[in-house]
Amino acid sequence: MRKTILILSAAAAALAAAPAMAAGGGGGSGGLPSSSGPRVDPAEAFRDGVEALQAKDYKKAEKKFGDVLSAAPKHPEANYYMALAKIGNGKSKNAVRYLEKAIKERPNFVEARERLALVSIELGEPDVAREQLTAIEGLKAECAAAGDCEAAFVARVDTAIERVNAAMGAATATEGPDAAAPAETAEPEGAPEDASGDAPSDDQSSDDQPADDQLSLFFAPRDEGVSHYMGAVRLINEARYGEAIADLHKAQAIVGPHPDILNYLGYSHRKLGIMDKAQDYYAQALALDPDHKGATEYLGELYLEIGEIDEARRQLARLDAICAFGCVEREDLARLIALKETDRRAERQ
Repeated sequence: MRKTILILSAAAAALAAAPAMAAGGGGGSGGLPSSSGPRVDPAEAFRDGVEALQAKDYKKAEKKFGDVLSAAPKHPEANYYMALAKIGNGKSKNAVRYLEKAIKERPNFVEARERLALVSIELGEPDVAREQLTAIEGLKAECAAAGDCEAAFVARVDTAIERVNAAMGAATATEGPDAAAPAETAEPEGAPEDASGDAPSDDQSSDDQPADDQLSLFFAPRDEGVSHYMGAVRLINEARYGEAIADLHKAQAIVGPHPDILNYLGYSHRKLGIMDKAQDYYAQALALDPDHKGATEYLGELYLEIGEIDEARRQLARLDAICAFGCVEREDLARLIALKETDRRAERQ
């Protein structure tokens, strides 16, 4: 194990730089941002989008979360917040796909499931709402069976169940036997689109704006994001990878997309043997920062672990290009590749 400096301020302007003990490889990218990276700072856009949501400036929030998702399309909270911005702008139907993406990336995302259920009731799709209600109830049963339910999580689940049941009951009470589902307003043919691909609407005119408590579910001071991140690094150093993943998810919910967080999500999943998720997180980190030395090294290590030594060598060549004057990540990966090659030669003899 070696010390490295994990710099959070470069891609997350609201966070302070923080030294930490890294587990087995460099967390920070070092050097200057790559010219092949995203043209927007997704963490900064995320922060601006959160501020716009808090101010109920839904038009600006759509724009900012559109910027985030252009660089980090899988980020669960960015998709969730984009959905809230759409709802605030009176575009509930368009919000559905963002809620579905958030749930796909984070199946235990209670708030996204709750909001999808409520929007589905509004759109006259009670079956979808019941499906989400069942899923939320299942999350509660799952953590109870595991014996690791946090009180805050149980409270969120109970609130979601109560709200969805109340909305379903209200919808049933107001519908007569011949009641039809709410009609969707058709957009005029050839209507202009905004930057998010939707027809424009008056962003402050909708009666279906998200409730204040929905908007504040994840809003937290930035130093809480730093705290969760640093806590996750400590847990990784103690080989408590499942707990580290939970803290990393909390960090990215506050900070937004950041390559260091994604890198350690990849590392933690790899240590738990969840290779497909690990590889996906490394890919997301490198999409934000193609010169991220830690993610490049760790991805090479993953390839070695799954027997793809040629792919590992490609990551080593990438580190040769990144580290013009050498770096510890390059040396570590080179050493591991040499060991693997020695083992292969021994097996042939």
